[in-house]
Amino acid sequence: MTEKNLRQEVENIIAGGESSGFRLRALGGIAVSLTCPSAEIHSRLKRDYADIDLVGLSSDGSQIKSFFARLGYSPDIRFNALHGLSRLLYYSPAGNSHIDIFLDRFQMCHSIDLRRRLLQGYLTVTMADLLITKLQIIEMNEKDMQDCLAILLDHELGPEVSSRIDQNYIASLAARDWGLYTTLSDNLGKVKEHLGDFLLSKEVRVVNQRIEGVIDAMQLAPKSLGWQARAKIGRRLEWYDLPDEVKR
Repeated sequence: MTEKNLRQEVENIIAGGESSGFRLRALGGIAVSLTCPSAEIHSRLKRDYADIDLVGLSSDGSQIKSFFARLGYSPDIRFNALHGLSRLLYYSPAGNSHIDIFLDRFQMCHSIDLRRRLLQGYLTVTMADLLITKLQIIEMNEKDMQDCLAILLDHELGPEVSSRIDQNYIASLAARDWGLYTTLSDNLGKVKEHLGDFLLSKEVRVVNQRIEGVIDAMQLAPKSLGWQARAKIGRRLEWYDLPDEVKR
């Protein structure tokens, strides 16, 4: 399936969910494609997108299952039986793509609660949430780097609207979770190190400034007691999960 067709499929699914009384929002690479022009036109940031990642609410689980059945999508019966309270997997009618649906939380290297983040009028999660889901990956690959750079290049920092990255929201999450703070900080540093590998000099300046803005907000945000207690243990104890790749 082409990228254009994937984007159209996402838009149709989200609109269909709204009409059926429940809310889905895109995340992952396809969400970057939907919200970042650079992901489509920038020679070093453009990449292929094979599948669709969505997030919904577990309370809508029955409606979501019925909805995809009506559309002719095939469930991964074993996967959904094992993980259906937190995640669902479906295959397109043509069998050339799959849809991964996270329920309530994006659970990978870190757990990101998205229950209150499926905002009205959006196709995707917010830019801040999208950036967090990319930066929380412990073993970032080139595609993850490209996605982070596309988000940071195309979207300014500022109060939360669909086109901005709310650095204060990111900082508020990181201030309650030392592990998340550490991974985000590490990966923002990695992204900075590779700016010149992907971007032109004027683009490097823009993205570097935005990275510094996120880092500053994270460092300045008052930390919770739990954060401070975990910080005393530090890196002597693993602060992340390494999720198994879903076998399809």
